[in-house]
Amino acid sequence: MRDVDAAYRAALVDEYAAYRRAGRTTDASQVAAVLRDQYGVEVEPAKEKAAETAAPERADQKPPEAAVDPKPRRTPRAKPGQGKDGD
Repeated sequence: MRDVDAAYRAALVDEYAAYRRAGRTTDASQVAAVLRDQYGVEVEPAKEKAAETAAPERADQKPPEAAVDPKPRRTPRAKPGQGKDGD
């Protein structure tokens, strides 16, 4: 016999994922509340909730110094016609 509750729970998880992909966060939050209250399933990790309340990152800001790799050291190139064997 088929487990109806498991099928319903799986359908709600799929619905939640579809809402998140579509950017419908309000609908996704409502489905997540049903999953949490009726089935004890947590689909929204705690760090996602914290990330939504954090200030958005701005594109015109420079990244912190630790995040930037140092520029590679340039080495002089040989001039055309000056090979190792002395063309």
